[in-house]
Amino acid sequence: MSKQLPGTQRLNTLWRAVNFAAEMREMTRLRRTYVFNTAGPITFYLRAEKAHVHIARWHLPKVEVSLRLEGAFGWRMAADQDEAGVYVVAHRRRVLGGLSSALIAATVPHDAHLTLRLEDGQVTFEHVEGILQIPPLIEETRYHLLASGDEVP
Repeated sequence: MSKQLPGTQRLNTLWRAVNFAAEMREMTRLRRTYVFNTAGPITFYLRAEKAHVHIARWHLPKVEVSLRLEGAFGWRMAADQDEAGVYVVAHRRRVLGGLSSALIAATVPHDAHLTLRLEDGQVTFEHVEGILQIPPLIEETRYHLLASGDEVP
């Protein structure tokens, strides 16, 4: 007859629950990368809701978009390209989207025009040079421009 320490059964049950939650999280995680070859200046258009967006520029004639979705079941994604540009839409589903998050990293050519339509998102820019135009505040929209490495308040 083996004796267990008091609380061991509860600890084992808790440990199994933590492992199950970690497995479920991994099953609902999605990583996808899109690569679009370009010829000449293009427009990169991104529409996303409550996403963390990272934009960088490079000298290569292509657009690379990497998506990391937590709770992928809460997202609908579409990506396309035509002669004028590359288009990416990340739409959160009404009910399930509240349980999910997204990180979108796009690397675009230096001569690409950027059009970002974000709803309650965060944007980080790398290798920015030139003019950055941000429209005037509308209703409850707020902008936070941070120095590199600063945390969002």
